[in-house]
Amino acid sequence: MDHIGLNHLPTFCYGNGGWSLIIKIDGNQQSFAYNSLLWSNKETFQPNNLDLDDKETKLASYWTLPFTELRLGMKVDGTIRWITYSYIASSLYSLIADGQYRGTSIGKSTWRSLLPRSSLQRNCNREGFNVRSYNSYFGSNGARARLGFIANEQNDCESPDSFVGLGTSRTHTSVRNSAGNFACCIPDNGPANIKAVGYIMAR
Repeated sequence: MDHIGLNHLPTFCYGNGGWSLIIKIDGNQQSFAYNSLLWSNKETFQPNNLDLDDKETKLASYWTLPFTELRLGMKVDGTIRWITYSYIASSLYSLIADGQYRGTSIGKSTWRSLLPRSSLQRNCNREGFNVRSYNSYFGSNGARARLGFIANEQNDCESPDSFVGLGTSRTHTSVRNSAGNFACCIPDNGPANIKAVGYIMAR
């Protein structure tokens, strides 16, 4: 993988073009949990951590970089799995900082492909930016993700108990997993709490 500089942002080359790094998340840490102020402010965080390692970072590209595509990665057991999808925005900040839900249609199987042995409940199946429950209580305490996919055992999105994503949490049961996969309450592949290193890039 080539590593070059572009406007002082780290750019990684895959296929036919460069991807600019925006955020790295260690799922074992709480720096980028759903409620973190890092999602709503314009402040960098450990901006010298520019490689595809496990060291967390948030770069100015979070609020300065317009894009038409996002590339998300998750590293588990030393292997990074990637998904790429089209989305047009003036910045990632413009999609996340206000806390408003914005849906995507990438699909459950695509989100699950980020992680080995991933597990989710069968219903709800809500995805996108700032994805969480419709219910006011579970909206603050159930499964949620700044970028990701949530699911529920009931045939609604009132009390989701599983997620795959980045900037995640399920605080009412003290789950501390800010990037990866969590699932309980009749998930389709058994209980899971897979903490990953997550990468967000754009171009």
